[in-house]
Amino acid sequence: MAMFGLKKSKSPEGSELILAYFEEVLRLRVPLNIVDGRGRAVSATLGSVSDERLSISPQGPLTVDKGAAVDIYFLLDGLRFKASSKLQENKPGSVALELPSNLSLAERRKKPRARINAREGATAIALTGLFDGVGLNGIVENISEGGVCIRVEKVMEVKTQRKMHMGANVLAIGQPLMLIKLTKLPKCAPIELAGTVAWVDASQGLLVGVSFEKGKEGLLGPVRSLVSSRTTAIPSSVPPKARRQQETESEADEPIHRPPPRREPDPVSEVPSPAPVAPPQPPSPPPAQSEPPHEPEPAAATPVDERSQALLRVKKRSRGILLAMPSGPDRDALSAFLVEDGYGRVLLTDTLTNLLEQVEKPGIHLIFVDGGVAELQDLALASLLRHRLQDAMPPVVLAELSVDAELVLGAQETGVAQILVKPYELDGDFLRMIEEHLGIA
Repeated sequence: MAMFGLKKSKSPEGSELILAYFEEVLRLRVPLNIVDGRGRAVSATLGSVSDERLSISPQGPLTVDKGAAVDIYFLLDGLRFKASSKLQENKPGSVALELPSNLSLAERRKKPRARINAREGATAIALTGLFDGVGLNGIVENISEGGVCIRVEKVMEVKTQRKMHMGANVLAIGQPLMLIKLTKLPKCAPIELAGTVAWVDASQGLLVGVSFEKGKEGLLGPVRSLVSSRTTAIPSSVPPKARRQQETESEADEPIHRPPPRREPDPVSEVPSPAPVAPPQPPSPPPAQSEPPHEPEPAAATPVDERSQALLRVKKRSRGILLAMPSGPDRDALSAFLVEDGYGRVLLTDTLTNLLEQVEKPGIHLIFVDGGVAELQDLALASLLRHRLQDAMPPVVLAELSVDAELVLGAQETGVAQILVKPYELDGDFLRMIEEHLGIA
């Protein structure tokens, strides 16, 4: 009788997408929100991901039985997602869940939203009444044409100005807000309008979602422009995402072509041959025929690890570098220099639209900004990338003619990996700098 071994089947395409998202959640340390069948929510962090299960660390007791269904909510790439799972193990400080079988969008807004960095200083004030009721103020977390998310810093009674405890019961969902005032939004004048409370979350501080009143499209025109400059339309389904592990596996599976070992030249052959001389005289041989003086043997060359060099070449072929530079001989020279060194994906862009399309695609591992694009240059472009990509922004190298304290501080706040002073040389030091930022040095 023939014997057949059981081979582990490959994960279906849906599982690959789910694994890709949760591996990204693990890499970026995105907080999770676990909700049981009774609507009780517990904040958690993801500890590990495998093909069969998720290991999480809840920040509170998860009072559900083994096999019970739970929902997992998280924010990633500016979108809110929901995944359904079942409890496998429930130990103190550690919970094991089945790998979710489905992943869906759980957006509460019907229009795209833009994240506002706390350093931009945008603030919001919301009042349930002008002379009584509850008032709150805080910073704007994100905003859309339809509403705003406020991280509350202070709650008070409007009439007595007395501070109140910041809890989830301060405001009720659906409660009308007579006045919402937004100030210091980027490129926006102060905005005042009414609205209603859409949701309240007190799991990590106090967050309040507010829906703007209808019929204020004209007043919210600057907000519409702000959002469109930082984000794209909300997709109708879960966007595709590739697993980062696949890139590593493809590098390991690709056969390594080892070049034949280089033969070191014979030291004796390196001694210059004697110049032609006159025929030797019988009495004594010419000096050229005498035995050459003993010279110290050349030091042995440092052995080269051909395997590591081959792996380095494989990694370079898989790395993607985006050059944000005006078209011209400088960009062509840099692109040809990187391609000649072995980088298989060197992309060029000189417009903001094309750049935003490129960074949304997977496989961009470094962005080199020299002059930027037509719409935004230098540090302003790096700042836009930080707002757009957040923690998923790859290393950004910024080339500048001069460096001052203001530029250095701005680069640190924006997360620029390195400032390169122009003119720079396309040499070995430049290549080593690129390798270090790509993590392949």
